[in-house]
Parts: sequence; structure tokens; C-alpha cells
Amino acid sequence: MRRRAWILFLTLLVLGCNSGREVSGAAQSAPQWTPEQVDASGNPPANREPPAGSPTPLIKTTADTGALTGVLLLKTEDGFRPVADVKIALGKPLSDDEGTERVVAYEPSTAPVAYTDAAGRFVFEDLESGRYGLILDVVLSSFLLYKDGTLDAILFDITAGEVTDLGRLEYAELPLPQSYR
Repeated sequence: MRRRAWILFLTLLVLGCNSGREVSGAAQSAPQWTPEQVDASGNPPANREPPAGSPTPLIKTTADTGALTGVLLLKTEDGFRPVADVKIALGKPLSDDEGTERVVAYEPSTAPVAYTDAAGRFVFEDLESGRYGLILDVVLSSFLLYKDGTLDAILFDITAGEVTDLGRLEYAELPLPQSYR
């Protein structure tokens, strides 16, 4: 009994010491779904926002860098479901002869990268100020993300010291491997 009490004390001590630390990356932004709220395979329900009381992620910005967040969702017969465990990258927009930004330069080896969590959320931190395009990078190809149903690329400006939130990015179709459909 004394040993269990000691282990419990140490566990609580460690948890207490870590509670004030800032955690970066997608893992911190995972919502806290209760067992009753997930389906048989452990996925959150479609068409649902994270439950009230889910921890708000600590997103780092500095005087020289900004951040970007969003949620990637795919429309299914049952509503929108999160697109989990996919690679999202950022590239720099390029203009055509008329000055219209239609494509994005993307170098996979050097581009900022994030992965979506179980809720489809992604977080980029320490981004230099500037304009970016959002890239969905699947194993065999990468695709510039457009606003669903348009030819307007998702382009945005990052400002040092600020978090840019793209909100819910809802798609009726995405070029994902068959395992995501």
C-alpha cells in the first residue's frame, strides 16, 4: 500500500511539474473526446466540433514569426469528417504574367510541414512573415489546396507575432489515397 501511494505521489508530482510547460506541435491540439463520443474505431463523430473544455493549444509566435492553424475536413455521406494523419506543407505563391497568383512553389525538403491530428487540426509555428499557399502532400503527389469548388488557391499572409487561423477547410473531394475514403 505504501509503495502504491508513493508511485501515485510521484505521478502527481510529475504531472504537476509538466502542467505549466508549453507544448508545441499538433499533439497538443488534439481534442478530448469522451468514449461515448467516438465511434467503434476510435474516430470522433462527423460534423462535430471538439467538445467544450478541450484544451486550447499553446501556439508560439514571436516578434519575428507568426503561426497558422486550421482544420481539414472531408465531406462524406454522414457529414464532414476530419482528415487525420496527412501531411500539410506551405509554399510561396508565384504570379502569372498578369500578376495573378495561381501556383505555389513548393520544395518538400525545405518547406514548413505539419501533420493533421485525429480531429483534422494542423498547426504551423515559427513562420516568417509573408504570403504562403497551403499544400496537401500525399505520398505520390502534392496538390495546391483551393477553396472548394473554385479555382482560388488558399493563399494567406503570415504576420510576426500573430496567429492566422484558416478555420474549417471543408471539401467534397480531396486527392487522398483510397485508405482515407
